[in-house]
Amino acid sequence: MADYDPEWLEVEKALGTRPVLSGTAEEITEQYNGLGAMLASQMPPPDPSVKARDEKIDENVKVRIYQPKEAANDEKLPVGVFIHGGGYITGSIDAEDPLCRLVAQHTPCIVVSVEYRLGPKHKLPVMIDDCVTAYNWAWNEAEKLQADQHKYFVWGGSAGGGLAFSVANKVIEAGKSNHIQGIVALTPVTLHPEYVPEEYKSMYTAYSDNAKDVPIIDAASMKTFYDAVDAKPEDPYTFTALSKNLKDFPPTYIATCDKDPLRDDGKVMEYALKKAGVKTNLDNYLGFPHYFWTFPSIKKGQTFVQNVVKGVHFVLGS
Repeated sequence: MADYDPEWLEVEKALGTRPVLSGTAEEITEQYNGLGAMLASQMPPPDPSVKARDEKIDENVKVRIYQPKEAANDEKLPVGVFIHGGGYITGSIDAEDPLCRLVAQHTPCIVVSVEYRLGPKHKLPVMIDDCVTAYNWAWNEAEKLQADQHKYFVWGGSAGGGLAFSVANKVIEAGKSNHIQGIVALTPVTLHPEYVPEEYKSMYTAYSDNAKDVPIIDAASMKTFYDAVDAKPEDPYTFTALSKNLKDFPPTYIATCDKDPLRDDGKVMEYALKKAGVKTNLDNYLGFPHYFWTFPSIKKGQTFVQNVVKGVHFVLGS
């Protein structure tokens, strides 16, 4: 494995520590919110060319709709339904607002970011159901959104990357594969470490490589997340590398981080999709931990965003 990238080590030096989410679900939520507030204070002001508004779509789900300047020209744009990270128990549309704005602006596309119900109060599959509700809403509201219904994709990060795959799986299983043209999954969840098919075991080593003393999340953090929402290791709707529908998945872009217990969730999913005949592309960031791009001082984060935009174009065939 590569050493840590010097840019990341500078972050640790500035913080005076290696940040890792640890403890109970409640403690992790508190740490996540503290880290998020610190990062938000370092962010430049949002680009005014992207307009954002919130809309409640049912009693449980709210979305934030981002429209780039191109939307003002009555131009029909692609739509990306975004699902935030946070291990199913924390995170919000506010926490990932900067990434949504950048992707809306530079693709350009409309982004619909989903505020879904969280654990530990709610258990799986509530999060999946809420995100499917939001995806179907975005599809049905295409006219109001000025959307091109031939260019819909689902995307997300971490647990949200896993939920993006879950949404695709459910939409396809419902016989609506023509409603989804692509998936963009950033450091996604795709397998539970306690239920890894034999075929994947030799390539699934990140949970031991990055079990502890890695930044942001480690193996213990992931166990806390899964336990908090009663994740069942053998469930193909949560852990979609187990899905029987992979051959019907649309083109997929995956990003992984070297110093991340979830690194090989992405690697296995790329392998499984390619084996099923799906067009895929993967970028792995050597020397960086989970979600490094949220740290504004890391210049590689700009490369990451550029690659996400390229990933959107790749999955949409544009």
